[in-house]
Amino acid sequence: MAENVIKLQLNQQQLELLDRTIARGVASDRAALVRLAIREYAAARKAEVTAKPNDLEPKR
Repeated sequence: MAENVIKLQLNQQQLELLDRTIARGVASDRAALVRLAIREYAAARKAEVTAKPNDLEPKR
């Protein structure tokens, strides 16, 4: 699998949020948490793109 480098610029509040999330045990470090977030985002986008149009409409 190809490796991509992503450079993030986060403010202090964002870094603190990452650190609190890591402290809760969601990930081992900031890099792992960012990788997890990217994987989850990609999975959600893939599901959104592959969904049939009626799947996205509210149930009546």
